[in-house]
Amino acid sequence: MTRSLRHLNSLRAFEAAARHSSFAKAASELNVSHSVVSQHVKNLEEWFGADLFSRYGNRVELTATGRALMPQVASGLQTLTDACEAILRKSQSGAVIVSAEPALASLWLRKHITEFCALYPRIEVDLRPAWTPERITDGQADMIIHFATRLPASGVEKTDLFPIDGYPAATPQVVNRLMNASGTVDWSRAALVHDNGRETWHKWFAANEPEGDAWRTGRVYSDLSLAIDAAVDGEGVILADDILCRQEMASNRLVPLDGRLVRCVWYQVALPRNAARKPAAETLRNWLLDKTHALRD
Repeated sequence: MTRSLRHLNSLRAFEAAARHSSFAKAASELNVSHSVVSQHVKNLEEWFGADLFSRYGNRVELTATGRALMPQVASGLQTLTDACEAILRKSQSGAVIVSAEPALASLWLRKHITEFCALYPRIEVDLRPAWTPERITDGQADMIIHFATRLPASGVEKTDLFPIDGYPAATPQVVNRLMNASGTVDWSRAALVHDNGRETWHKWFAANEPEGDAWRTGRVYSDLSLAIDAAVDGEGVILADDILCRQEMASNRLVPLDGRLVRCVWYQVALPRNAARKPAAETLRNWLLDKTHALRD
């Protein structure tokens, strides 16, 4: 057992690379470089005396040996994770201040923090919506969850949470009014609803309707929650998504107008790099990453 456990980190790297079919995605998940994952896999291959992956440029596929190993490693790592989490849920305590982008805080994060606190009843989470993130290095927050472009450039460890991919949506009445008999959208008659400026709609038009200039018009709201409410009230077309707008889309208060997507933003999680990082904050970060892993694939 001792000899096998020497390779525990390499087995973690192997499992992540196998699950993603990508060393780069595994590296992002594990917060290490591509070369570290590659070296871990190479160490395992030398230990086993067999290739675990076939390499095709940036893409990798499991070999027969890798396919035989993968379910056992995944099961073993899950057993270790479950055992540790069972102890942490009973024993770990502390207070975590989370500074989060307001729309994410109200539309997605609040309910997930409620679920986390039910699992870890001795950890108290103080969720603080903030358009400008608190200064994590000054102790004003233990964690920041915000747009990747708004996180501090230094002093923090940043991890991708999930992207937001937007598509045009509106109320059924607005959609019916804008659809031509041919099934196309009359964008010249579309009133657009913006949040935090016109740039995202501009990106959508540049990629999908380069001759159109409707992105220059429409009301701009300072917060996505307000923009969603405006769209639900029939003010116009919003760039909706399946994460923050899930309830509105599921209830058909908003329906898709056009299926073409634009990458709106990446949300990231930031923790301090130094010893000031709280174990409870790291537990929350890891739990959120586990809950959202499918959204990053």
